[in-house]
Amino acid sequence: MMIISKKTPSSLPAESLDDLIAQIAETETFRSAPMMRSLLAYLWKNRGQAVTEYAVGIDALGKSTDFDPRTDSSVRVQISRLRAKLKEFYEASGDTFPLKLAIPMGRHDLQWTYEQPAVAAEVRSRTVPRVYATAAVTMFGAVSILCLLLFMRLRALEASPSLTAAPLPRFWHSFLSRSKPVEIVIPSPVYFFWRDRGLNVRDLSVSEFPKWPSSPLLSELAAKWGPPQLSQNYVGVPEMNAGIRLIQFLHGRTEQLEVIESRKFAADSVAARNTIFLGMPRTAAYLDSISQKLDFYIERVEPDLIRNRRPRPGEPAEFRQIDYSADRIRYPGIIALLPARPEGTRSLLLLGRSPLSMATMLTSTDGLRLTDEEWKKNGSPDAWAMVVECDIYRGDTVAGMAPVSFHAIPPDFWK
Repeated sequence: MMIISKKTPSSLPAESLDDLIAQIAETETFRSAPMMRSLLAYLWKNRGQAVTEYAVGIDALGKSTDFDPRTDSSVRVQISRLRAKLKEFYEASGDTFPLKLAIPMGRHDLQWTYEQPAVAAEVRSRTVPRVYATAAVTMFGAVSILCLLLFMRLRALEASPSLTAAPLPRFWHSFLSRSKPVEIVIPSPVYFFWRDRGLNVRDLSVSEFPKWPSSPLLSELAAKWGPPQLSQNYVGVPEMNAGIRLIQFLHGRTEQLEVIESRKFAADSVAARNTIFLGMPRTAAYLDSISQKLDFYIERVEPDLIRNRRPRPGEPAEFRQIDYSADRIRYPGIIALLPARPEGTRSLLLLGRSPLSMATMLTSTDGLRLTDEEWKKNGSPDAWAMVVECDIYRGDTVAGMAPVSFHAIPPDFWK
């Protein structure tokens, strides 16, 4: 169903409305909620059509074909979250934004009205194809601000008066005992850039630039505009916040601490430094190759799914994202402490969509206690991988975390 205000010019081109949708998707309200952006794009594309709850689940949320809306409320939960996001957007923009979107209670169709603004906006972003596109200028600004934030935090800690650090917890003693420098790797995902369009496009199924022809979306765009260029000028806010948390904890506990984006990371540097990787394996080919050797691996995101390659008797074979409400979601994640390399350095992986919650688990008193208890319960192996479940409230507040599965990693991992 759609509602058109009397103020809507009949000649208003569809691409102008698409432009306004793109502007909404690129605001701070939606930028940190990729599933909400995807759902908004889907409902907008199918506006005016009788879209079923089953179709929304399959086409917009990636549900399997056996999805049953009668027993699975995830579509209704996500629609409720989108309704809340739209309310948040309009509260921030006031009455100035001309395109008004609404989802009536008890329904899942997008209603809209357009009111011609009194004064035309001076700047309009270009039309963005689907939800995967991001304005390049926004990305350049985001990475600069976030890197500056990390730089300022690190410098402030270095300038602060020296304090006697508390004794190292057992976990961190194991990771830092060889007195090597520590490098925190913040992921910079692979985007595909069309310079003349001013667009960066990301396909979550493609982690290496040369493999872009395997993506139907990227191939379709390349047929129209030519081959894309590589762009890695964006870092995620969740990963950056996790990095800040680790910097605060490790300051004073290691002699040398560095932060680097994954696009600048050299794989051979792990021979000289203890390395902490944050985020998803697909953000770095090197990390992807390592994660393939672990018992636990991320099969899918949005909704998240972690699988267990070698489940023990009575142990789950998979760990799924659970949407309790529009405000509270439980995400699975992987923490892996890899065996020491021949050079004596170690790597720590925090893999999943909520790296801040995993960083919190390894830096908070309760989280370290839970980690240590699980470690001892499984025989205290030198190297291990653990699935954790993290409750996140309103997108960025860690409400709870707990280990749910633990496997030792064999010493010959690097062979």
